[in-house]
Amino acid sequence: MKRNSINIAGYVDIDRSLWNRQIGGVSVISPERFFDNYNPSNSFVLTASVDKKNAQIAEVLERNGWRKNESFSDIQKFNPFFPTVEITGICNLRCSSCIRSDKNIIGNGKYMSFEDYKKVIDKLIYDIPFLYLVDLYIWGEPILNKDLPKIIEYNKSLGVASGLSTNLNKIDNLPGVMAARPAQLRVSVSGMSSETYDLTHTGGKWTKVEQNLKVLRELRSRYNEQTNVEFYFHIYKHNIHEIESAKSLCREYGFRFHPSLAILFHDFVLDYRKTGMLNPNAKAAADLMVLDIDTLIDDCDEYSDKNCILTRIIPTINWDLSVMPCCTYTPSLIHSNYLACDFEELMHLRTNSRQCSDCQDHSLHRWNDQMRYSTLVTEIASGSAGPDVASV
Repeated sequence: MKRNSINIAGYVDIDRSLWNRQIGGVSVISPERFFDNYNPSNSFVLTASVDKKNAQIAEVLERNGWRKNESFSDIQKFNPFFPTVEITGICNLRCSSCIRSDKNIIGNGKYMSFEDYKKVIDKLIYDIPFLYLVDLYIWGEPILNKDLPKIIEYNKSLGVASGLSTNLNKIDNLPGVMAARPAQLRVSVSGMSSETYDLTHTGGKWTKVEQNLKVLRELRSRYNEQTNVEFYFHIYKHNIHEIESAKSLCREYGFRFHPSLAILFHDFVLDYRKTGMLNPNAKAAADLMVLDIDTLIDDCDEYSDKNCILTRIIPTINWDLSVMPCCTYTPSLIHSNYLACDFEELMHLRTNSRQCSDCQDHSLHRWNDQMRYSTLVTEIASGSAGPDVASV
């Protein structure tokens, strides 16, 4: 907004821990304080959350006299796109749910240099003037890239938040990354012990992660807790009993607990739909999923008439500057160089790509719709799902 000469008066949030804090020099206030001091005649509101919560916020505003598109709007009207840039074409793990577990599907690439990234983000801002967030990962481990601190700093200078995801097994570059104060760092975990974590985060070691979480906590504290650390817990049948330990750790460390149903990557599922055979590399994860693959596919078929849940994630840019149609399938390129392609042309190429058609023909544009299972996840995480949930 500031980049486009629009000043933010304040943030409104129901999270009490944020009240009276400042984010980027802007205060966070409660909804009650907001309604006491602002009205449709003196301000304009942008709702800035996921679709379901945006709709809930809109209902509250409308009950208090605000009118959509006149006194409030969804921030996605300004910025409907969410690019993702693979700055690291390498991963140090081979998780069984991920295509990295099969080198025949995807091998290691290289790192995107800061110089190339600078060209990419400059063009992204030209293509998407109200761009505010870029995820810096797809299938790679971003903190392996030694240029990541410079990338984060440059993003900040442009008013762009950096989204990261890490398995936190190798943290040589983590001090520099945290010193750059990224907006969000997601830590991907699938257990709280060697018996659970090491089974599904293949090649990873819980003993390392456990120690590295302490380092992360210390670094976050050192830099005034400006990075939102999300503890992304993949729920499998074998780790449900450890959810309370995960929640306890998050309370102690000040991390945000984010439970999610464990899922297989699209490539595995598309191949399964076509052949009826599951890639053996994915079997360990598939056998442990709370909802089996056939149930999840049936759910996709039920909602096949709805739009793709990833429509807004464009462009998807690989470490070598090539552009892919989707952030969940292995490279089937729609262009060899993002820097040499018009944005409107990219959208056309993506919409009409063979990958998109193939995916939608098999209803997998609705795969991994985590919002659909949010109630189940909440019940499991709260312990109210019942004793038989692990055998669903």
